[in-house]
Amino acid sequence: MYYSFSKAMIVGALLWGSCGTYSALAQTADKALIVAQQQLLRQEYAAASATYQQALKQQSGAAHDYYFAAQAAAKNHEAKAALELLGQAVSKGFFREQELQGTAAFASLTTQRDWTKILAAARQKQRKHEAGFNQPLVRLLEKMHYQDQHYRVVAEEADRQYGVNSRAAQEAMAQQGALDPLLIRQADSLLTRNGYPGKAQVGEYQKGVVFFIIQHTPDEKYLPLLTAAADRGDISWSALALLVDRLKTEKGEKQVYGSQSHFWPDGRKQLYPIEDEPNVNLRRAKVGMVPLELYLQQHGITYQVPTAAHNPNPPELYVSPQAREEYKSPVELIGSYEELCTRLTYPAQARKNKVTGDVVLQMVIDPQGVPQKVLVVKGLGSGCDEEAQRVMRTARFTNSSGEDHEIRMSLPFSYDKATAGSGK
Repeated sequence: MYYSFSKAMIVGALLWGSCGTYSALAQTADKALIVAQQQLLRQEYAAASATYQQALKQQSGAAHDYYFAAQAAAKNHEAKAALELLGQAVSKGFFREQELQGTAAFASLTTQRDWTKILAAARQKQRKHEAGFNQPLVRLLEKMHYQDQHYRVVAEEADRQYGVNSRAAQEAMAQQGALDPLLIRQADSLLTRNGYPGKAQVGEYQKGVVFFIIQHTPDEKYLPLLTAAADRGDISWSALALLVDRLKTEKGEKQVYGSQSHFWPDGRKQLYPIEDEPNVNLRRAKVGMVPLELYLQQHGITYQVPTAAHNPNPPELYVSPQAREEYKSPVELIGSYEELCTRLTYPAQARKNKVTGDVVLQMVIDPQGVPQKVLVVKGLGSGCDEEAQRVMRTARFTNSSGEDHEIRMSLPFSYDKATAGSGK
């Protein structure tokens, strides 16, 4: 809810895999992993767990495949399978002990006997891995990572214990808000003096720390350093691609990868214009992103990649320059609208009544970026209104006005998406 490191990872890790020259069996497994990733994003935990486990029996996966398979299994109350999958993820990849402890999906595993063994294995692996690197720099980045995440994790835990927007959560985020500018300056100083601290200097565990700090307030001046870091494998190109698109759209330029959309208060969903649009999927595939039409479909946007001769999409699909000039809100959502929508749980009553549509909410964003007075302007009933309010109260915003600012936002509920793959 407060964009801890593990939350950022799921955005970067759920990527389109490349089949390359694999055998037919491997290609089948790769396709199944893509299906499992999509099921997990839709919170179809039983289906995702089954698909992941079947695919990983056919073909060994990457560390993040096992990590997210473990999340799906844990959410589906398969503790034994989840622990086995998580153990394989730790063996194959680089996961901090604190990251595992802070992942909400694994909360049900903490009482299991093998949980402490997995934490110990993660701790020992990190200690051994980092022994040969620049120790002062490793320790500094470890401290910066802790400061960047600690109060966000505290706030998430407070939300789970006391409900969203609890006093404890607000106090934690106030402390985090005081730390963030200091961390940005510290990261900037590191980049200026030493360049990007990547895996050659600090190893796999610390290589993403500076990136995840500076992406809170992206600045184009960092782009050459970050591009070189992505080329070296210090950060993922898919994560950098989102940053590239964000920087371009903020300047009013066409985006490169099609990752930036605008969701208007009245429920309209538009895509920011894309340069060389017929080749957008070639660029996305190159950096490990899903085809744009599939990505947008997950968020309720119907899209076709145009050809050089014809664009089948209606003009109103795209954000116009005039609309950008007319609508300059001092309030912006932290993180993506898409990630916010993944927090929605489709209500049982809505499933029974086959409800589809958008809930439109009105709220006041206070100077700290916290939604207050979240009201339903246009509802769907069947439990959707209450669920939309619950999720919106977990959102956080930037508010450059320094005062209360009223906005409207819509959240989508889809019966088809909720029942996809369930057989119902």
